[in-house]
Amino acid sequence: MNANAAPPVVLVADDEPTMLELVARHLRAIDQPKLEVIEASDGDEAWRLARERLPDLVVLDVMMPGMSGWEVCRKIRQDAALAHTGVLMLTGIGETLNETTSPLFGADEFIDKPFDFEALDDKVVSVLQRRAAQREAVPRPLADVRAAAPSQAGNGVGGPAKAMTSARSKKKSARPAKAKQVAVKRKQKGTAKAGKGKRTVMAAKKGAKKGAKKAKKGAKKGKKK
Repeated sequence: MNANAAPPVVLVADDEPTMLELVARHLRAIDQPKLEVIEASDGDEAWRLARERLPDLVVLDVMMPGMSGWEVCRKIRQDAALAHTGVLMLTGIGETLNETTSPLFGADEFIDKPFDFEALDDKVVSVLQRRAAQREAVPRPLADVRAAAPSQAGNGVGGPAKAMTSARSKKKSARPAKAKQVAVKRKQKGTAKAGKGKRTVMAAKKGAKKGAKKAKKGAKKGKKK
């Protein structure tokens, strides 16, 4: 395994709080390799976390409320996004039945309860090593996607929503500019009309003056005669 790579993520799912705490605490204490351990207390939560975090390994108890460990294992094997994920079953059904059933659901390994931690360590390392090549091709999701999203988006809006908001803002800012251009054109048009009217009035005044002068001249000629 690459020493500089992010630590493998291991999801532990068990509905017995004591067993869940024991296994999770033990896996966190392993140094080679160092593991990031997340926990689920039933099958439904295990499946949700598997989809969110894309773990490198899922350690599954078989008998859990909601979805059983077998069902979670089957779903993992049917999901292309989890093709790199190894599955280790923790069961109390007996080694013989385990040997027959685990492969049917696509589990990589199984360990029968009660077990010793040394045997668990060997199984964990074995599965991680077998899945290493597939795991390196999968981008590591953030530990808390929802917490990280607001900081990336600035105002909590990202992706298509952010693009739509930006487009709306641009559209709104474009409206006043367009309205301003229309107002300027109307003003220019009004000014041109006013200038034309003014010239018409002045021409009319000049015509009237000329008419008055002609009338005066005509009156003088009439008196002389």
